[in-house]
Amino acid sequence: MVGLARTLYRYATWVMLVLVIGQFLLAGMGVFSLLGPNPDVKGATFLLYHSAYGPLAIFVLALLMIACGLIGRLPWRMTGLAAGFVGLVILQSLLLTPYHLAQDDKALSPIRFLSGLHVVNALFVFWLALEMPFWAARDLVEPQAEVA
Repeated sequence: MVGLARTLYRYATWVMLVLVIGQFLLAGMGVFSLLGPNPDVKGATFLLYHSAYGPLAIFVLALLMIACGLIGRLPWRMTGLAAGFVGLVILQSLLLTPYHLAQDDKALSPIRFLSGLHVVNALFVFWLALEMPFWAARDLVEPQAEVA
């Protein structure tokens, strides 16, 4: 069971990277479909997938990675990195709060720019997703090489 959990964790890091790249792709497709002289209503569908289903998939995968990390007795840093996705996804949603509040109350429009940090946080999510497969490979392969 420990070996299976470690293997699942290692593959999950690559799935996480694909999901995060998919999130960037959906956001770009949505924004650039809706902007310009001929807006395309498909852009709203892309943004729906980006805002609803993408974060949910990343959140669930992060929870599964945490479980695999605990079951597979991975180093705490690996389980903690998976837990980092949970915090970053929650922060992603919270960073959109000023934007939505400003839509409801025009007096709050000056704080709308704070939602720009949503993109900065996305860069942290991407960086973590990009590095995790390599960190996992290093941490999961090196201990086995020492035993042999």
